[in-house]
Amino acid sequence: MTTSVSELWPAISNLSYAGKIQLIQLVLTEIAQENEGEERTDTRPNTSFDPRRFFGVSYQPKQVIDEYLESSREGWV
Repeated sequence: MTTSVSELWPAISNLSYAGKIQLIQLVLTEIAQENEGEERTDTRPNTSFDPRRFFGVSYQPKQVIDEYLESSREGWV
């Protein structure tokens, strides 16, 4: 028998804060136990972080940004 979240929601909403936290812990424990047999993969990249690559092709030097901000402020007076 499968129960939907909408059927469970009235009971869940009546729980106290502590009861909701306990429910979350139980659900997470169940999920972890279900996934124990699954193979875990390492999602970390093989290369170290390179800030130059992080900024990408749209990276602008600070001087260009400062000039843009200065020119856009001229009409604020």
